[in-house]
Amino acid sequence: MMAGVNLVHVPYSGSFAADLLGGQVQVAFVPITSVIEYIKDARLRPLAVTTATRVELLPDAPTMGEFLSGYDATGWNGIGAPRRTPSAIIEKLNKEIDAIVLDPAMKARLISLGIEPLSMTPAEFGKRIADDTEKWAKVIKFAKIKAE
Repeated sequence: MMAGVNLVHVPYSGSFAADLLGGQVQVAFVPITSVIEYIKDARLRPLAVTTATRVELLPDAPTMGEFLSGYDATGWNGIGAPRRTPSAIIEKLNKEIDAIVLDPAMKARLISLGIEPLSMTPAEFGKRIADDTEKWAKVIKFAKIKAE
């Protein structure tokens, strides 16, 4: 959408790796976690990362934003709780999860897998969800994406 490039989406129900490694697929937008081993052993070359900032695991890989200002397609995982969970429990869970994720050994392990740990308050996480929902709604509308 931002670059005016027309790519063909090819959904894979299994692993795309064989076709990508075999040259049947020329480029793929995939999570780092699914290709990091191929990058480490030089069977794949990263062209860019889709995150807003460079990735610690691949410091020489530029961001898409370095070529296309404002581009950011950062994937993330988070932990949620039911809406009516008491705030004291949410705060305790947040504190304990942060302690685990930011523990130096755990942080190093996650980074080695291509996952960059990030600590957020529950309010910051809620804003992240709202902001991403708004951003991707625009993409969905532009691309006329429909649920199947």
